[in-house]
Amino acid sequence: MDRTKNGPQYRLKFYDKIILLNKKKFKLLENIDECGSIMEASKKENIPYRSALKYIEELEKESNKSIVSTQRGGKGGGGESKLTNNGKLILKEYRKVESILKMHDDVNEIETNIIDIDQKNKIANINLNHEKVILPLRGNYNIGDRVLVLISPDDIFVMLEPQESSVRNIFKGKITSMEIKDHLIRLNINLGEINLFADITEYAREQLNLNLGKEVFIGFKAAAISMVKI
Repeated sequence: MDRTKNGPQYRLKFYDKIILLNKKKFKLLENIDECGSIMEASKKENIPYRSALKYIEELEKESNKSIVSTQRGGKGGGGESKLTNNGKLILKEYRKVESILKMHDDVNEIETNIIDIDQKNKIANINLNHEKVILPLRGNYNIGDRVLVLISPDDIFVMLEPQESSVRNIFKGKITSMEIKDHLIRLNINLGEINLFADITEYAREQLNLNLGKEVFIGFKAAAISMVKI
């Protein structure tokens, strides 16, 4: 994901190519699909017509596919523009990315680099507080890639002492804030270089006797981590 003056720009895998699409370009394609006209679509999204043509040209060049099909009208007009099947597929892929990001609106985000990859076991390593974090290798990644790692607050375990289990990513931290969120207790835990949120029940908070400033250990399974290249 890159940021431009038109907002976040997502890198979408499209066949064997990578295309860049932001909200403005997406809305242009969506409007073409609804209106059947590049001119009407650009007006609806307040994009200059020539800029709209340029956006389409860029997408077709990046994807090496025809995105918009235009049929010219006669002297009386009647021309029509519509998305090709590839154009509709781009809309679908963008909507999938947006849907996933909305579901992860409330997750912990860590921007970091991949420091090691084990292709045989399909795992990757990143650094967190100068310690290795193990996560599953899903997709095509290389050592040194900049990635965004996502961890849901309810996938984080809170412990008073580190315990031997299948949870291999364990870190020591301190509780810096506590609040009620959706009938759960949201803990803000400072690990030194970063803060992570963890959600627990009031019963668990009482059993662990958690309060502000208390030192705890947190852990999360590798399978609970999502990773996207940025």
